[in-house]
Amino acid sequence: MTTINLIMGDYTPMEAKETLLDVVNSKINFYKLQNFSAQVRFGKPDTASESRVNELEEARAQIIALIQKAQEASSSLKIESTINVAFEAKGQPGDYVQRQELAHSYQA
Repeated sequence: MTTINLIMGDYTPMEAKETLLDVVNSKINFYKLQNFSAQVRFGKPDTASESRVNELEEARAQIIALIQKAQEASSSLKIESTINVAFEAKGQPGDYVQRQELAHSYQA
């Protein structure tokens, strides 16, 4: 497994807001596009993508609340974010397999 330090440092509330919300909003858009693609191609929503969008929207709300508290307290925010990357055998995770099965059932 490889660990990458993505975000690390002290940020003003506005810098933290921009940095964190850019990442979260990008991922929300990614999963919304995945879901839209599944609906167009297979006539069914991608429930995993829908679930992830909901989780990320909750995270966005938490971030906004933290930023607000930091602004009210005239505080900076220390942010550390790492990404762990590992290889998986093709066909995993199960979500990928489910999408393939859905594709084959659509073609039948």
